Amino acid sequence: MPINASLGDLSNGLLLVAVVLYALAMLCYASDFAFARHRIMAGLTDTTVAEVAVPELVAAGSGGPATNVTASPPSATSAAGERASRWPSGFWLRLAFGLTCAGLTAHLAAILARGIAEHRTPWGNMYEFIAAFTCMAVLVLVAASVRYRAYYMGLFVMIPIVFGLGIDLTVLYTPAGSLVPALQSYWIAIHVTAMIVAIGLFIFGAVVTTMYLLASRSVRRLAADQPSWSAGILRHLPAPAVLDRLSYRSILFAFPVWTFGVMAGAIWADHAWGRYWGWDPKETWSFITWVVYAMFLHARATAGWRGRRAAAIQLIGFGCLLFNVIGVNIWISGLHSYAGMG
Repeated sequence: MPINASLGDLSNGLLLVAVVLYALAMLCYASDFAFARHRIMAGLTDTTVAEVAVPELVAAGSGGPATNVTASPPSATSAAGERASRWPSGFWLRLAFGLTCAGLTAHLAAILARGIAEHRTPWGNMYEFIAAFTCMAVLVLVAASVRYRAYYMGLFVMIPIVFGLGIDLTVLYTPAGSLVPALQSYWIAIHVTAMIVAIGLFIFGAVVTTMYLLASRSVRRLAADQPSWSAGILRHLPAPAVLDRLSYRSILFAFPVWTFGVMAGAIWADHAWGRYWGWDPKETWSFITWVVYAMFLHARATAGWRGRRAAAIQLIGFGCLLFNVIGVNIWISGLHSYAGMG
């Protein structure tokens, strides 16, 4: 069937609208940090008396009260009760979250329009793939914000999303077209979709881990009576232990999905090339990524690793993931060199 150019153009316009909305949401999240001083979340150590209570990672509306990481004075009761609600409080945060949801709607509509225009699953090249997994990362942010009241992560997740989509629209743009023969299989809807879901979760986990490392460093510097340039921003975040658990949960979800995606890719490879595994660069780096994240989960489950050592392993895994998604497509040629780059 011929490509519907009008729908393709509509998809491009919707994706541009999504980027603009995400950028505005990012500014509103930053404004919330700057002006919503009545909602500063916690002290930087477990012994600091916070201005308001910090909730543990329990689902909003789960039926039980949130356990506080830090002590809070009686006057903070009303603020803690306000934050226990599922939805954001404060003008800037509500506006930021509303813009995030509006951007996500436009983003999903752009992907849907692209798929209808091409009469196929719309992730057959790098342009479409990046649009898909950044959409998944925003979806994870929205879900985590509502379920765990993790609205404080909005600014930090939006920064790489806006940057990535900006590069996608300008440098990596590929016009709507048909799939190359190697991708003309129903397995693209299974294998690539699993990878997109996992990558979105991995992105969220990496951003949270980065903020955990910054918060942990700030705690140590303040405990040693040393200045910390990030202390002002980090006052709005929960205790480092809460960030560590939130990141760990995202990896717990992502890892089995990535495992399934690698297995589905091996089955697809057997159908397409007559072998399950051939150590193609994309296959090799997918396996390396899997091994590093497996090491991270194994270290936490058996060796009891917490904190910076485990965070370092997770970020190494994310570096392997980025090289697999971007670097392999730019610098290394192989059987998977059909992404419209290099």
